[in-house]
Amino acid sequence: MLVAAILALALAVRLVEVETTSYRPVNDAGTYLALASQIAHTGNYTNSRAPGVGAGGTRGPSAYFPPGYPYLLAAVDLIDGHTSVKRVNGHTRIPSGAVHGARISQALLGTVTVALVGLVALEGLGELTALIALLLAALYPAFIGLSGTIVAENLATTLVLGALWAGLRALRSGRPYRWLVGAGVLTGLAVLTHVNTIVVVVPLLLVGWRIRPATAAGWWRSVAAPGLIVGCMLLTLVPWLVRNAVVMHRFVFVTDETGITLVGTYNPASAKNPGIPYKWRLYNGIPGERPLIRQAGRLTEPGLSDRLQTQAQNYISDHLYAPLAVAFYNSRRLLELEGSGAWHASAKAISLPVGLARVGVIGFWVLCLLALAGAVTRAARRAWRWLWVTPVLLWLSVALINAETPRFREPVDAFLILLAACGLAAALRWFQPRLRRAPVAGSGVGPRSAGASERVEVG
Repeated sequence: MLVAAILALALAVRLVEVETTSYRPVNDAGTYLALASQIAHTGNYTNSRAPGVGAGGTRGPSAYFPPGYPYLLAAVDLIDGHTSVKRVNGHTRIPSGAVHGARISQALLGTVTVALVGLVALEGLGELTALIALLLAALYPAFIGLSGTIVAENLATTLVLGALWAGLRALRSGRPYRWLVGAGVLTGLAVLTHVNTIVVVVPLLLVGWRIRPATAAGWWRSVAAPGLIVGCMLLTLVPWLVRNAVVMHRFVFVTDETGITLVGTYNPASAKNPGIPYKWRLYNGIPGERPLIRQAGRLTEPGLSDRLQTQAQNYISDHLYAPLAVAFYNSRRLLELEGSGAWHASAKAISLPVGLARVGVIGFWVLCLLALAGAVTRAARRAWRWLWVTPVLLWLSVALINAETPRFREPVDAFLILLAACGLAAALRWFQPRLRRAPVAGSGVGPRSAGASERVEVG
């Protein structure tokens, strides 16, 4: 009943956030809703080859945005009955009803994320830690704020936690292979939502390595479980990979955003940004790209991506320190140490209210302090090492490219909550017996006589 009450609280505060804050879908959010409308009407992204259909003004079709999140919004769109996204004077016009329905779905998704934080803690860290982690996740300001916005990281975080929970279940299940199948499928869905989550397969392979089938022998015993995870992940990706091969006429692994993404960080203008060094920018806002912008209408998305990827690689070749510098400055941004200008810009990019963003920054700092304390507890040290490898890999996958907060840090924050819960659980265990032994009214033995002092002594 307590768990149900916490989950009800989590849902309630997220619905209140949706209902009491204004929101306008900008940047990626508007594109996600437009893609969701296309999918709701046609079952797929548009396959038109007209100029301007693809990302960056290229000739379509498009594979820039991975399909997981738009397909989820399309399902919401069909259920909600708002599928009339229109193009007016070159701009996408989205009905307010469609936006509201999508935000409600994010509140529900955020509540599922809270539940999965508790389940991962239950499997890996114990019951008391799980209960504390559940409450922390329910009330964590950054999670509440993101639940009112339309960002793919909401779904990616849920899928990553689901995959890890399945991996933890496999380790103590009498029938681990069904859980390994689930872990592989959920990892594949996470990759189809946010391609950097492919790093989660590394800790899951470590899980598989510990599971050896009794009926197998030799080298097959070592690779059966890891192979099952990878195989299920790849099978989950196959339909989208086939679609890309058919409509793009070349192999595209999930998305062709690599060039636009890399060059947005690895370019001279971003490096010399005086306020936020190496801040990512869209390629058409980079000085010197005017000739390529004029050619974009004749290029396909993969063609543009190849050219921009070459530019980024050339920049890195000429500035070998650049990845280290990017990782340093982006890590500062992820830690909210780059100054208020950085988190103001990040909040504006996803229409997150400034006041809520400020509370989120303060909440993150408090969470970090609790997580540092939790990292040295016995529970954290005794947990599976691969569990703590996951946030490190997720951090690096973001820090080396782009680090808008809090959305790109959302999956990592879930693990900080786990560590913070370890610290609070350890503190509670330390205080509990001491409070029970505390003498009351002097000796604390026998009934208190009339007129006795109300003084309480703590030994």
